[in-house]
Amino acid sequence: MPDFRRLEVFVQNGLSILKKDLRGIQENGEPEIHERVDLRAWTVLGVGGLADLLIRCRSADGLQRALDVLATHGERWLVLGAGSRLVPSDRGLRIPVLNLSGNLGLWELDLDGAVAGGGANLAQVCRAAARTGMNGTGNLMLSRSSVGGAVHALVHGQRPLGGIVDWIDLARPGHPNERVYLSDRRRDGEAPAVSLERRVLVRARMQLVCDSLRRESAKHFVRGRHAGQRQPRTAEPLFMDPPDGSAEAHVAAAGCSDLRVRGARLSRTHGNRICTSKAARAEDVLDLTRLVKDRVAQHTGVVLETALCFVDDDGRAISP
Repeated sequence: MPDFRRLEVFVQNGLSILKKDLRGIQENGEPEIHERVDLRAWTVLGVGGLADLLIRCRSADGLQRALDVLATHGERWLVLGAGSRLVPSDRGLRIPVLNLSGNLGLWELDLDGAVAGGGANLAQVCRAAARTGMNGTGNLMLSRSSVGGAVHALVHGQRPLGGIVDWIDLARPGHPNERVYLSDRRRDGEAPAVSLERRVLVRARMQLVCDSLRRESAKHFVRGRHAGQRQPRTAEPLFMDPPDGSAEAHVAAAGCSDLRVRGARLSRTHGNRICTSKAARAEDVLDLTRLVKDRVAQHTGVVLETALCFVDDDGRAISP
């Protein structure tokens, strides 16, 4: 039988050394180090346990220093942006969590697009672009994702940013930032062939269309679709659209509308949106996702792919 108490002491000692080394590279208080962070306050669905260690980076240089230290310790990491897709374990996260803020949460508009940090709020970037007359972002103005999270979804086959990402800058341990031009690699209907393994998105450029004639209508459009209209504990999409139709249509055909598992349920008005109560747990979200997926497969023969990212306490993906 393994000695779990000795193993726990070993893990805690390793974490203490890691925290000491991270504090040793701090410049002007960066990177920030936070312990025992309640993940319910960091995820859109308000679920998850405590993260042992959260590292906030405000600049590309600070992020690079943090990645180098983590790599020296042989640590993996999990990037937590706006928490719109992440469903962490109720047991919390033992893996170090990275969060991008400060300069990495800012954006700048230019003549035909926007350059935004990986931690920038995607909806705010799109609304700012629309106010200047740029279009091509209407479906993103209510997004609750960070720019980094949206690019991650794009690379993994979801297309919230499909067709508009020009290039991305990636950071990884022991290397200078790498710029990857997605427009050179992208094919219609296919995800960009880019690996994000052990890389963190620093910034991205979105290629937009500038049309001064649409400026006034864009302003009214932004006012009429304020992000505050959305329910506070909802995430969408729950499933990615299959090739033969919409996920929402398949969910409705399987009779899953308003289906509920403890503190999690499907939206009454949007079948591909999940809502949670204040008492909801990550287990509720996972069980509901599995139930809906199984019912859709039984009734329609379609196996839906989950858009949310479920992880265990070691940060490894869980397949619903």
